[in-house]
Amino acid sequence: MTTTHTLDVPGARLHYEVRGSGPLLLVMGAPMDAGVFAPLADALASDHTVVTHDPRGISGSTLDDPGQDSTPELRADDVAALLDALGAETADVFGSSGGAVTGLALVARHPGRVGTLIAHEPPVMELLPDAAEQRAATEASS
Repeated sequence: MTTTHTLDVPGARLHYEVRGSGPLLLVMGAPMDAGVFAPLADALASDHTVVTHDPRGISGSTLDDPGQDSTPELRADDVAALLDALGAETADVFGSSGGAVTGLALVARHPGRVGTLIAHEPPVMELLPDAAEQRAATEASS
């Protein structure tokens, strides 16, 4: 069974979903909404409490100021607020794409709140020592 909730955070109202029972697992992406992860969340909910959410400004998570940028730091603070709302000190996190970047920001901004982070395909090419060459190769192949 899936329950849906909303949470007011500074500058936004977040939509999130909770499934299953057991150890807490957050599954997130960006700019993907919670619905993208529903099949995965359903599969994992047999032995975990799985929380998915729409990042601020995406789908059911609205912004007070629609022109505001959704930075990894703001999204990390939103996830920490979700943990607080769930009464959880820590959680394991699976983040894909921008959700992986959010997970990395969560670990940096809120040390100790993440047990294990699986950062799946974070778009962090700019952090590579040969970023310019990698960017050129990527653009040339598209």
